[in-house]
Amino acid sequence: MKSNISIQFLLGLLFLIGCSNDNNTFEDITDRGGFVSFDQTPELSYSVLSLDSDVISAQLVDSNGNADSYSLSVTYGDTTAEDIVTVTEFPYQLELSISDIIDALGLTEDDIELGSTMSFVGTVTSPNGTFSGASPDLNDNNVNEGGDTTDRSKLYFPNQAMEFSISFFQPAGKKIRGTSFEEVPIGAEDDTYDRNGSNDETLDLINGDVPPYVDYVAVGTGVDDELGFDAEYIAIEDISSSSLGFSAERIGVFSLFEDYEAYPDGTQGFHSEDADGAIRLTFDTVEVPEGQQNSGVSFQVFFGDTSWEELDGIHAYANITTDSGADVLELASIFSDDVEEVAGQWYEINSGYLKGVRSYELVVQIQSGATPESFDIDNVIIYESED
Repeated sequence: MKSNISIQFLLGLLFLIGCSNDNNTFEDITDRGGFVSFDQTPELSYSVLSLDSDVISAQLVDSNGNADSYSLSVTYGDTTAEDIVTVTEFPYQLELSISDIIDALGLTEDDIELGSTMSFVGTVTSPNGTFSGASPDLNDNNVNEGGDTTDRSKLYFPNQAMEFSISFFQPAGKKIRGTSFEEVPIGAEDDTYDRNGSNDETLDLINGDVPPYVDYVAVGTGVDDELGFDAEYIAIEDISSSSLGFSAERIGVFSLFEDYEAYPDGTQGFHSEDADGAIRLTFDTVEVPEGQQNSGVSFQVFFGDTSWEELDGIHAYANITTDSGADVLELASIFSDDVEEVAGQWYEINSGYLKGVRSYELVVQIQSGATPESFDIDNVIIYESED
């Protein structure tokens, strides 16, 4: 018991000392200052698929009993909207729709990115002055140049509504079709693909008599039947200082564990190295089920952890159809130094949910000019929302 009392006493003492250091007394924070809290903290994470219907719902409480008014501002990126809510009576049932917030910011749902946050700051007017919920902006002399609400006062009001954020996530999708290259026969790890045509000739690649294989014809159209794909070689001038093109290299479907401990899905993937040009993979077209408005495409790539040159990297896109016609959906263009930032790990490229797409034809072009600059591709998925 003595130990517990001592801990609580020390925490209280540290609280008072902290208040004093911020030029506020304990009385300032609990009596003079204006603070508004949530009766219970509302949901603060929202699906990008329900931005048109989700609502921040919570009861606002005048924590100190001295608030004449409470207003709320919101910031997303470089955009701020002031006074999106003004409250003059407490308790108050807040019902703030996400769509109204987006409109107040002058944005659309398409502007909201996965993993991003919106920051809210409350301002309270009381008989003792106006108090901002923004965290203090202390200069080198410990003088507050903006904001009133200290971390300690927020701790004192655990459900405080003076400064908070909401975030956005993508709910899990349901696979329509995909491939992890598991149905393609493979050979040994050191087998090489002996290409057709001359070394530097741009042309469609074809399978040899034995693995590794660069093409695959799907055996069915069910959700568990892997997509087919077709590979091409594309000559790219100046991609290599030694030669252009290749005759026999480790290109095609392999099961390799030289740079990683596991594939994202299964035990096989498409590998390319030392192509001295580009390998372009075009996957079978996948139709989105009729009536489904939310769908997307994703895959994962592993870049070898080495130095990458200017023309080395990946370009991925999807040829899509919508109700209004055909279009090209750009997914990724990662080259040179940008590759090095994500190399050495499985990196996901994901379109996120798109509305109104009727079909996807994924195209992935990987290009490099030296053996250490390797690519592995796995876990290609075209997906739809669960509902």
